[in-house]
Amino acid sequence: MQPERILVALEGGGSDEATLAAAVRLAPLYDADVRGVFVEPDPASYMMWTGPGAAGASVVSTAVDAMREEADKAHRAAQDRFNAAVSGDPALGEGASFRRITDSPSESAQQARLVRLMVACPDAAAGKGQLAGFTAACLVDEACPVFVPRGGAIPPRTICVAWDGSKEAAKAAFAATPLFTRGVDVTILHSPRNLDYSDRAASAPNRLANWLRPRGIEAKSVEVSSKGHLGDALLEAASGCDLLVSGAYGHSRIAQFIFGGTTRKLLAATDGPSLLVAH
Repeated sequence: MQPERILVALEGGGSDEATLAAAVRLAPLYDADVRGVFVEPDPASYMMWTGPGAAGASVVSTAVDAMREEADKAHRAAQDRFNAAVSGDPALGEGASFRRITDSPSESAQQARLVRLMVACPDAAAGKGQLAGFTAACLVDEACPVFVPRGGAIPPRTICVAWDGSKEAAKAAFAATPLFTRGVDVTILHSPRNLDYSDRAASAPNRLANWLRPRGIEAKSVEVSSKGHLGDALLEAASGCDLLVSGAYGHSRIAQFIFGGTTRKLLAATDGPSLLVAH
């Protein structure tokens, strides 16, 4: 067994293959075992939607039974893919585990405690599908870094780090530590936009560059465009790299939703580099 853990969220569909492949490639870089989890909402909770009367209860009961049957099929598919993914490497198979959880997203997200990194599919990170609530709860409520595989090599050869000096950005950089190895090309992306006066000293890119230097990396810095949306500017600047590392939800999630926050832009991207975010 390895000292660290990587959590991978599965749904029993085709997207599981890319998510699992990323988790398997990341595991040796983090000295981690792979923990698979199939998360489903509790079908019985849908009973509260029915009104009084036997007819309504009967309809809901039939629907719940059908949902459970579909969940059973998806669970078996997810477990089969997980077993196939970890069986190719004896070191991975020894410490690997798989669980099925039926609970609310906030309760299920407790699986992310003592986990070094979680790997989630792009749709879940963007707030789509059955794993959306679980992924958001792991990232925000449990403060578990989330890796979203979209494209690019693992381990990454080129990394862009969105740096504003915030604790979220620092947590994201720290979560990516095993990926900052000699020979990796690292670019620090920074912008003076949306910074409070007290944050300007912390946002200096040389703070991150000095942290990376003892790791054998001489990072370069690039100031991203001040025009348009900052999220779009970061994605454009990171185009062509393997991984974008960024803090998440530096402001409240409500403010992010209302004002179209940078985090939502990064999570909703449909292409571009893989993403590692931390809150």
